[in-house]
Amino acid sequence: MNFCNHVYYVTASLFRKKEEKFKGTHVLADFTGLGLGDEYEIGNFIFNLMIEAIDQTSMKIVHSHLEILNKDTPPGFTSGILLLDSSHFTAHCYSDLGIIAMDLFTCNGEDHITDVMSVMKYVQNKIVKKYPNVKCTYMKEHKRFRYS
Repeated sequence: MNFCNHVYYVTASLFRKKEEKFKGTHVLADFTGLGLGDEYEIGNFIFNLMIEAIDQTSMKIVHSHLEILNKDTPPGFTSGILLLDSSHFTAHCYSDLGIIAMDLFTCNGEDHITDVMSVMKYVQNKIVKKYPNVKCTYMKEHKRFRYS
């Protein structure tokens, strides 16, 4: 290999983009317009909907908890969490403001058969069906645990 070919080879390899891989996918979603309702009804509906959505996937729930706080704390159910064999699914709500923030995280990488965005869209459709005034103000998928 002559000098020019060697310089070209070294320079090209420096600028060659490595294939990026990700071990996790994180979907975040915010909903507004839930209205002022009974935090127990809303909390149980959302929590049971999360379980229903996960039960339709290959992911397994290893632990679950719904915490509905009283009026002396931030109103509404503040946390519903499903601990999954592949990570977690959470919901945080302020029923006095009619807002919910949800996140679904899985750390099984690109080869995992569950499309987490589809799971969140399923949840969105069910929420809107029960509460027609609800709007999704943010939903985005983020790739996590980058490696090459």
